[in-house]
Amino acid sequence: MSGVMVKIGIFGIIKVGIDLLGASQMWWGIVVLAFGAVSSVLGVMYALAEHDLKRLLAWHTVENIGIILMGVGVGMVGMATDHPVIAALGLLGALYHLLNHAVFKGLLFLGAGAIINQIHTRDMDKMGGLAKLMPYTATAFLIGCMAISALPPLNGFVSEWYTYQSLFTMSYDGNFVMRLSGPIAIIMLAITGALAAMCFVKVYGVSFCGGPRSEQATKAKEVPLPMTIAMGLLALFCVVLGVGAAFVAPIIANIAMSLSETSALTVTQGAILVPDSASQAMFSPALTFILLIALPLIPFLIYLGLKGGQPAFRRKGNPWACGYVWEKDMAVSAGGFTQALRSMFAPLYRMRKQLDPSPWLSRGFNKTQRGAEKVEPFWDESIIYPLVRGIQRFAKRIQCLQGGDFRLYCLYVVAALVILLLVIAA
Repeated sequence: MSGVMVKIGIFGIIKVGIDLLGASQMWWGIVVLAFGAVSSVLGVMYALAEHDLKRLLAWHTVENIGIILMGVGVGMVGMATDHPVIAALGLLGALYHLLNHAVFKGLLFLGAGAIINQIHTRDMDKMGGLAKLMPYTATAFLIGCMAISALPPLNGFVSEWYTYQSLFTMSYDGNFVMRLSGPIAIIMLAITGALAAMCFVKVYGVSFCGGPRSEQATKAKEVPLPMTIAMGLLALFCVVLGVGAAFVAPIIANIAMSLSETSALTVTQGAILVPDSASQAMFSPALTFILLIALPLIPFLIYLGLKGGQPAFRRKGNPWACGYVWEKDMAVSAGGFTQALRSMFAPLYRMRKQLDPSPWLSRGFNKTQRGAEKVEPFWDESIIYPLVRGIQRFAKRIQCLQGGDFRLYCLYVVAALVILLLVIAA
């Protein structure tokens, strides 16, 4: 659903706006770029406020669709202003991210399904400690978190890198509107990336690290082999689409060039990625992959050399709690991790407080009231839902036109053709 079905809207925009209409007006692309930038920032901000794991991933779909729309918008602007390199780079970033999102979001939803299969809840505050109990799921989920956070050398970084390069090119090689909108979009994309990384630090830390926060979490175990294999394959694709981007990017670039009617665009030089010219920027996913593996080994090898190959001494125990007995409720929660950000951007959230009694095992307290804040999306409540209700009321009023008679439908077709001919003649 998230990996494929939501992309139908992107296909419609590309098919109609670019393929059929040729993106002849610059303001079309600016509108798409603006909607994409706003969607990406709002999507990740609402994701940060979520406790529900699957709802959080759904909000990140909004964020990533916004990033894809930013690439499509840049492509439309480039086509309308006769900048073929900008157009091809924007569409390359959009199409590459469209593919990448299907892979890493599928992986994350499979990981979420594996967790829910074991502990039967979607509340991250009732998880914790799952990395030891579900190691294969934890490893695959970590790769998905890194990919969606656009960390090199995984696939999410490559597609966002091309999107950044298209925005940079538009910022210094376009007209006044392009030079104005480009830096604004770059800033919003950077904010989106930073908040996405913060969000998935929260997701992985609260769900997999620390100690179990509920009785269900203590009973979790690794999921069956077929589920593990499915997550492993998608995790492998995240690595391959990132490290092997030098082989994948030219294929997607050919599609982008055919859409934008660009004759030639250089996106790779050997194993190095370039945005048409190496003098502008370059990135080597393969070299980055090697360095990320090799560099952590250096201090480890130095330690083994100094210690004569003896393993490090480890002592296990409860975390230090300032002299008090450590309780699992002292760990950082999903809500507590983002409390400062939610307070800072409170006008964007519509919070609904709930008070639920919960046992407290600390000395001197038998019970306390735990406060939970539920996010009510402001934009959905203020714009989307009223619009949907209005469309539903209008649809019910014109439902009488659906008579079920084939002859009546033929009459509608003829009437529509007559009206269309009159409009054309006028």
